[in-house]
Amino acid sequence: MEKIGKYKKWILALIFSVILIVVYKTFDNFSKIMGFIGLVWKSLSPFVVGFVIAYILNMPCRKINTKLSGSKKKFISKNSKAISIILVYLISLLALFVIIRSIVPALYKNIVDLYYNIPRYFDEAISAVVKWQSENNITIFEVDEMTATNTFNNILSKIDITEFSKYAKGVINITSSVINLFIGIIVSVYMLIDKERIIETSKHLTRILLKKETSEKIIKVVAKVNEIFSKYIFCLLLDALFMAVVSTIVLSLIKVKYALILGLMIGICNLIPYFGAIISGVSSVLITLLTGGILKAIWAAIGLGLLQQIDGNFVGPKIMGQMLNVSPLWIIFAVTLGGGLFGVGGMIISVPLLMVIKMIASEAIKNKEAEMNEISKLGDNDNE
Repeated sequence: MEKIGKYKKWILALIFSVILIVVYKTFDNFSKIMGFIGLVWKSLSPFVVGFVIAYILNMPCRKINTKLSGSKKKFISKNSKAISIILVYLISLLALFVIIRSIVPALYKNIVDLYYNIPRYFDEAISAVVKWQSENNITIFEVDEMTATNTFNNILSKIDITEFSKYAKGVINITSSVINLFIGIIVSVYMLIDKERIIETSKHLTRILLKKETSEKIIKVVAKVNEIFSKYIFCLLLDALFMAVVSTIVLSLIKVKYALILGLMIGICNLIPYFGAIISGVSSVLITLLTGGILKAIWAAIGLGLLQQIDGNFVGPKIMGQMLNVSPLWIIFAVTLGGGLFGVGGMIISVPLLMVIKMIASEAIKNKEAEMNEISKLGDNDNE
């Protein structure tokens, strides 16, 4: 040990030099390293897709498995896990088939029709505003029809509908993405089958690499984080699906043009807490105003407003339970920050991250209070 102590400075200098060389070589060959990372990521993409699919489908699998395991029929209770996985995948594939065969063609037709007709709707809206202002001798907006139309057409020309058309037609072709998706589905099945083994192996490795106390804390925190994320994402997707389907039905009953597009937009926007409902609601009413007139827009506003109230006060809390037991101010803060840093994905993921931070902070505060109480008790005992 004394001999090592003599050369401690030289050893540290050597380690520092090696680190400098590694850092320099990393930046010197940054493009090659990034290219290699990209190649590895591309190769592993089926496993990433498989993990995402398995993670989303894990919750319904667990719920069905719990129901089937309590069955009085021995065969069903014994093979509940396998039956639950088969059922979930059959339902998912059936839903995907229905979407591809029925919804996608209608949605594509709606989008193309809206794209080609929106200049006409815009011109009609501008003309209506100008006419109303001249009839009532009121000037709320200084509107130059020609300038407004040219500006709008310039914005619209930046959207190339032919690219969307090529993409939509290319979806049905067998490409590497479809093959990766197919491999991902197979991987996800095996992940769900071997879920318990994968979890136990991860726990075992954590216990080997870290101290017992540290490893147990990490395992406990990861389990809670996983529970929060899996429940939140599944419940959010379920709520978004409910809003997409019911909104489409409500708008179709009112005979709103492009009800399918608007319903899908409402469902997707519903993934974003607070802001999503406002953005989708206002956008839907404005599009209805342009395409169907003021009376239909009023009915759409009433219908969607009632639906949002039902979702916010009954359906959402029923699905989410007590998960969103966080101040709305903090949720709005998290969504705003997440959106600013990481875009739409950040908005969606910000709420479960906030819940995780809240959980960790609560645990830390409880542990600190327990320590302080213990110190206080020891002090009282010493005084006695």
